[in-house]
Amino acid sequence: MRARQPGRQCQGVMSMRIRSPRLTAAIGWSAAMVFRQLARTLHYELLMDEPGLDPSGDVAEPFIYALWHDQILPPLARHTLTRPPVAALVSRHQDGSYLVEFMKHSGIRAVRGSSARGGDQALRELLDVPNEYRIFITPDGPRGPHHQLKAGPTYLASRSGRRIVPVVTAVPGCWYKSGSWTGLQIPKPFSTVYFRLGKPLAVPPDLDREELAKYTQRLQSQLEALEADLAEKMGDDAVIAPLPAASTKPARRAA
Repeated sequence: MRARQPGRQCQGVMSMRIRSPRLTAAIGWSAAMVFRQLARTLHYELLMDEPGLDPSGDVAEPFIYALWHDQILPPLARHTLTRPPVAALVSRHQDGSYLVEFMKHSGIRAVRGSSARGGDQALRELLDVPNEYRIFITPDGPRGPHHQLKAGPTYLASRSGRRIVPVVTAVPGCWYKSGSWTGLQIPKPFSTVYFRLGKPLAVPPDLDREELAKYTQRLQSQLEALEADLAEKMGDDAVIAPLPAASTKPARRAA
């Protein structure tokens, strides 16, 4: 989906890598404390196709929530205010280490793994997550490609019986921390966060690779349609996220 003008562009934030475990832990704790205060200043607008989907409220069933990697912070901000039981799949990449420490102090159960490292083990662990937990997955991951769905959510849905709720978010004028493949949308204090939650997708059990690919493409299409719908509803408040420099794809909205 190509970006459409006019739109307000997220402001870039420089990336920095720190390998020390102690510094990583300190950064995660500090970020969680600051983020909790930030979350209290935000205004949240939800657009849902049906009731009972809000992951920070009373959900109708134990859903899997599929969110783009650069849009994970707005849902986590709402989570810090209500703290329902949530498990989230986090990459074993160094950026994931910061996020694990952050989640530890935000009441979120982190499961480490990605398509490149530890993915099979992580999916097995997610299959064992109790039904009172909602599951967050960022299916494009920190290594990208940007906003391109991998099969993790549909595979997990097929094996667990959980339905998938596609979620997109937008924050006008947010900060945007760029990465090599994708980045991170950081809400500014007192800004409005927009959520668009689509209809849950049920995936039949024990699908083979070919059938699973069809449902993965269906979920990709749902997420893209939600992005377009949210951008249309926001109008001039629509946000255009900076496309990672390593990507060759057309620019996408941050929504």
